[in-house]
This record gives sequence, structure tokens and C-alpha cells, in this order.
Amino acid sequence: MFSTRVFCNAAAAAALLLSNLHASSAVAQHATTPRAGSIERKQILDAIRPAPNSTIRFIVHSLRIIKGPAESFAYAAVEPSRQEYDGGEYILQRTGGQWRVIWAVTGGGANACADIADYYRSAAQYLKEHGIAAETLNPGHTSETKRHTAAAAADKDCWTVGDLGPEIGSSAD
Repeated sequence: MFSTRVFCNAAAAAALLLSNLHASSAVAQHATTPRAGSIERKQILDAIRPAPNSTIRFIVHSLRIIKGPAESFAYAAVEPSRQEYDGGEYILQRTGGQWRVIWAVTGGGANACADIADYYRSAAQYLKEHGIAAETLNPGHTSETKRHTAAAAADKDCWTVGDLGPEIGSSAD
């Protein structure tokens, strides 16, 4: 009986360890930045451009990628070099070798602070569903969410500059 109890406790401890390793995998991930001129960087910037044949050149303030086993995610903060297009923040997802913008906050229009805070939260939730920590991909994501949430709480009629991009889906979609 003693050996069975020891075996069960050891098995439970091993299962707990594996569970903790799996749960912390998003935390253990790190983001990389593709070098200037690389194919991956060009593909990401092409996905942000407004048209396939666009010649817009971007000033890249931040470009980070987290590669997962089935799909990868990128965060880009860019502005056009000649201001011919709105710059902004973008989250992209690569599935099947193709990058696509799944979330964006760009210059231009205005939205309620609460709506922008919800939009930031939706991105964080979507990334979490895919095992990615939003803060690892975009180190300012949490602070921007908090900033817009606080502004909305302080003033229910708060508006802030920014156009919201596509509505981010859930992994169930």
C-alpha cells in the first residue's frame, strides 16, 4: 500500500509539473525582431500596406514576432515615411504561410475610450487563447489597456484619437 501511495503521489506531482510547464509556456516565449531586408519582415509590412502593389515605405518603431508550433503572431508599430497613409499599431497572425492583420489601431478618427480599452482587451484575450502573452508580443499592451480604461472611468464621454481595425475573433471562429 505504501508503494502505491508513493507512486500515486509521484504521478500527481509529475502531472502537476507538466501542467505548470504547459501553463507557463506563453510566459517562457520570447519575441524576436526580423532583420531589415528579410523576407519575413517584408511579408509582414506587405500585409499592413493598403494594397498589394503599394510602394509605401514604413518607419518601423517596433516589430516583434512570436513563433508558435502552428501559427505565429507579430506586433508592428509603424508610420509611413512620407505620411501618405495612417501609421499605427498592428497585430498580425500567420497561418498557412500567410500574414494577415487581425487587429489594428491607426491614426485618424476617434473612438470612445471604453471602446478602445475593450479592443485592447479583445486582442489580449485572443492571444491568450493561442498561448501568447500580449505583453510579450507588445510590451505596452497592458499599459495602453489600463490607460484607456482609466480615462473611460474618469469620463464616461471620453473620446480618443484612433481608428480601430478588424474585429478580432475568438479561436472558436
